[in-house]
Amino acid sequence: MEVTPHLKTVLKNYQHSATKSLHGPGLSLVNNVKCEALSPDSKEDDFLQHTPLPIQQLPPILTIADTSCSERTETILEGENISCFVVGGEKRLCLPQVLNSVLRDFLLSQIHQECDQLQIYCSQCTPEQLNVLKSHGILPSTAPTCGLITKTDAERLCSALLHNQVTVPIPTIKGALSFRIYHECFGKCMGLCTPALYTSKDARCIECLECHGAYTPQQFVCHVHRNLENRTVHWGFDSSLWRSYMYICKDQIDHEQYTKYLDEMRDQYEGKIPFPTPVTDNGVNNLKRKQPDLVKGGAKAYLCFEWHANV
Repeated sequence: MEVTPHLKTVLKNYQHSATKSLHGPGLSLVNNVKCEALSPDSKEDDFLQHTPLPIQQLPPILTIADTSCSERTETILEGENISCFVVGGEKRLCLPQVLNSVLRDFLLSQIHQECDQLQIYCSQCTPEQLNVLKSHGILPSTAPTCGLITKTDAERLCSALLHNQVTVPIPTIKGALSFRIYHECFGKCMGLCTPALYTSKDARCIECLECHGAYTPQQFVCHVHRNLENRTVHWGFDSSLWRSYMYICKDQIDHEQYTKYLDEMRDQYEGKIPFPTPVTDNGVNNLKRKQPDLVKGGAKAYLCFEWHANV
């Protein structure tokens, strides 16, 4: 490429001005282009090479050491309170406590096999974290060490062992509104949501369109059938924030209305509005009061009231 005399002059002025101003040459190029003549002895490389800028030495940034990773807190996993530490913004749960409470019905061989399948690896706690767990009675005083599992991986592991082994059929309500939803957590999954079935936090109101199992919203966002992201490092997942992970299939006509239904279900989950009354196929409240039975005991009689659900 041929460098014209005008371009050489511009480059030379840029070199001269850029080292003197943080804002670059500015208007100096316009003012000086006409004033400076190009020397016949100038070489092309003189204008194409950049003059190195002086290196500014900054003092080191001194901050207070982060000690929060040894502060014990608690989180809820499958309805159980689990001790944990927040490390790098991610909750790391006490693994022995998870195994002895949430996964107490599973053999260690089953848990190890599922961890290998999901590519889940646990870390060891620091001596400070170990002492904190011992002082709170979470671990025995003789425990030599303790494993920690991230909240995200704990959710994946519990979902695979607790909710993906047995398919639970979803209840049916004639004429109830349903619409298609999906999530993209740990791999995409699609389902059919029936808001009328969401009568409590544990109510299964979503049917997986692949296995036809019934799940709660919190369970559904962990439910997958394809191991597309087993080798992906997941961070910051929390199934209690299920509304943030759940989407409406956009090819449906009443997309905005269905979005409002999901928002209402979220408000019910968070306790902002009450849950609807459970209904059966015929639209009648499925919690009926049984007629009191007269129970005689010696000279004294008392009434026994019982609530039961019609199946």
